[in-house]
Amino acid sequence: MKKRGKWRLIFSRPSFGPGNMAIDEALFLLSGSSGFDGTLRFYFWKPACISLGYFQRPEDALDAALCKASGIGITRRITGGGAIYHHAEITYSITANLPNAVIPSNVDASYRSLEEFIIKSLNMLGAKVSYRGKAEPENKNFYCFARPSKYDVVCGGKKIAGSAQRRSGRLFLQHGSILLNLKELDKMFAVLKPDCDIFPAKKAFEEKVTALDAAPGQIPDKDEICKKLARSFENTCRVELREGTLTQKEKALAKSLIGKYTIL
Repeated sequence: MKKRGKWRLIFSRPSFGPGNMAIDEALFLLSGSSGFDGTLRFYFWKPACISLGYFQRPEDALDAALCKASGIGITRRITGGGAIYHHAEITYSITANLPNAVIPSNVDASYRSLEEFIIKSLNMLGAKVSYRGKAEPENKNFYCFARPSKYDVVCGGKKIAGSAQRRSGRLFLQHGSILLNLKELDKMFAVLKPDCDIFPAKKAFEEKVTALDAAPGQIPDKDEICKKLARSFENTCRVELREGTLTQKEKALAKSLIGKYTIL
């Protein structure tokens, strides 16, 4: 079957929040000069970090002092939405120039198409997942990941992976998270909403969200999962993936953008 483009694959080392977001924006802004038809990047967060939506105010979403005391970073995303706690997850980004053979021009169709590789991979790992595909009643949950969206990947009706997009002219970015476990909910709720009653909040959250460790069978480590996701992307999107790194221009731009994403 004919390939639909040559894409770059980047496995990034775990990084602090502003660094991760600065790299995503650099890849987004320079997607037309990467030498590839697009870039698929996998990355992790070290230390744990809260990312805020592009228009969100820190004082409305979290206890910054407690975050600092707990060693939790704070950053801002290039995409919208609310606060997300990043720790036990696989995060990915897809950056490209439009038009692109892999990315439908219609927003709904692009989410469905670009999350298909995640769905196929997680099903192979034993998590019976699907695309939610329908709008849910408006949800005021303070935590972004718990808000139902038709673009969610769900397991038993519970969200296991979520994504967001940014488009500007010909520039395209989609990034998202696949949850590995929910072991730090107490810590997450403490810093994101210090005045809430944690136990009912946790219960409500667990009714809407799940993680990969709840799937039956033996789940491989996160690096192996990333490799499976990459192979699935290559086969599902019918592209040639070549493992690579950031260019010097991308590194320099990312470094210059770190201050923009630094809150603490």
